[in-house]
Amino acid sequence: MGRDIKLFVTPEAKKLGIEVVLAVITNANIVNKVGALEKHKKQVIERIKEADIIKNPILEAYRELYSNLPNHEDFMPPAEYLMKIIKKGKRLPNINSIVDSYNIVSAETLLSIGAHDLDKIKGDIVFRITEGNELFIPLGQKQPEKVNRGEYACMDDEKILCRMDIRQCDQTKITKDTESFIVYVQGNKNTEKDYLYKALNQICDNIEKFCKGNIVKII
Repeated sequence: MGRDIKLFVTPEAKKLGIEVVLAVITNANIVNKVGALEKHKKQVIERIKEADIIKNPILEAYRELYSNLPNHEDFMPPAEYLMKIIKKGKRLPNINSIVDSYNIVSAETLLSIGAHDLDKIKGDIVFRITEGNELFIPLGQKQPEKVNRGEYACMDDEKILCRMDIRQCDQTKITKDTESFIVYVQGNKNTEKDYLYKALNQICDNIEKFCKGNIVKII
């Protein structure tokens, strides 16, 4: 069973409209591909490939969160990136059965979603504004990357787990050796909390159905 963990969003982050819901999941079958999940992804893609990603209020609110940052034009909401792939007629990237289970929900709901190996997390989860001196090693890299003061991040007691809602750290990535993990949905000022929970429940349903995971706790 996954260890107990708490979730906090600081008042400063809440002022930006950031709201988060989270699930703890254990004993999932984490593999490269699952045939039934691939079929489900194709069905969802057919439903959503004509969605408007230019004027959508959810994506607009994510973009607004980045607007005061240096080089803000380099930032794109993860769901927008996924939808642009779909609109080009391409398949969504295949990472593993867990990441694929939530990426398809991200594309459908246009929400930002992340997952982290619970055994690699130190302490609890907090969404807060950065000071600029935090430890952040981006996914796929070995060396720390400088973080700007005044960004927001998902953090544990020692490091950034996800910079903004865009770049995950390397230390807590989901692998085939992951035994327990968290998955969270991060909204913005244009999302209702019920909508976040609906997306989280869709993710949990996918992981239960396609990966045989055990949903331990929902926050």
